[in-house]
Amino acid sequence: MKIEHKILVDKVHLLIFENQRDITSTFLRFQEYYESPEFRRKIFSLKDFKKWYIKNSPNGIKTGKFTYYFDWNGFNIPSYILKPFYKGSFNPISIKEKKILDIFNIEKGIFYIIGIHKESKTSDNVLKHEIAHGLFYTNKKYKKEIISLLSKFNLDKIKEELRSRAGYHEAVLDDEVQAYGVISGGKLKISFPKKLQVGLEKIYKKYTCW
Repeated sequence: MKIEHKILVDKVHLLIFENQRDITSTFLRFQEYYESPEFRRKIFSLKDFKKWYIKNSPNGIKTGKFTYYFDWNGFNIPSYILKPFYKGSFNPISIKEKKILDIFNIEKGIFYIIGIHKESKTSDNVLKHEIAHGLFYTNKKYKKEIISLLSKFNLDKIKEELRSRAGYHEAVLDDEVQAYGVISGGKLKISFPKKLQVGLEKIYKKYTCW
């Protein structure tokens, strides 16, 4: 499995995979340990997750099948998520998970990892969305400006959709709102206020040229 590794901005690393199946099967446990409403900060096996996900698939669609490998195109995790994997808490580690751990085993301090794949038809938006996550975590000034802007709007409906439709944990909702906002809401059904979109875009462009 081939993975390209780039540094986009300070402390934000980009991993580019060849296809959707590779990236989803590699990032699954890292990502869900970070933001799953069910498994955040819990140790779990792939079998455990599959059983839960079949009953709680995105968008409320109960397919009776495990569709995770075809549901997602971009991933994002802060560096601290890797710690329990390095410690062996998630053993047995898969060969694909080990590749991620090998890439970052000499990195020090706080950093952020985002992942995209070459098969995505919306790769530009996916990349922009994930970079916004990276900035929110690694850049205190960016985060402060974003939180200040978000506080001026009623985001209840947007957050409710993120909870029910996309399966995000409560702790990451502000981060998700801003990341979806910089791409004008993406595939969310609830429309973002125009002033919020403009404001988020302005802050984003201030901190990156991507």
